[in-house]
Amino acid sequence: MNKLFTFFRESQVARFLIPLGLILTIFGIVVFSINMKNQHYVKTESTISKAELVEEEHIDADGDTVQATYKIFVKYMVDGKNYEEELGELSGNYKEGEKLTIYYNPKNPKEITQTTSLVLPIVMIVGGIAAFAGGIVSGANAIKRHKKMKEQEKEWAKNE
Repeated sequence: MNKLFTFFRESQVARFLIPLGLILTIFGIVVFSINMKNQHYVKTESTISKAELVEEEHIDADGDTVQATYKIFVKYMVDGKNYEEELGELSGNYKEGEKLTIYYNPKNPKEITQTTSLVLPIVMIVGGIAAFAGGIVSGANAIKRHKKMKEQEKEWAKNE
């Protein structure tokens, strides 16, 4: 039982990094595929038409300030036609009348997003792969240490 406990203790980094790496990689791939679909979206300026407070600014349990969250609605024009759509919930200080850059689908201007960047999903995928690889290396090292401990115990038993 003690050997099993020792193995679990030695492999805790691997047991953390491997699932973390898988989750980050999968999430990064999902976000990447969504953003790839948005690459043809067209950039335009919009005006915040409504900023509904969802959560007020507050201090969390660690003493850190958490910014307010707003449900943002924007007005924008495409080919002479006015649109007003919900952009989503954003953290920060937003006020009606402020300008925001958005991207819209030229085939359906009601479909909007705030970014078409692929940087974040690529960073997530690379970070996930690195965490997964680090977990594999850490797990292999834990197995080596466990085998070495078993061999050492056999040597001690012989000497008694």
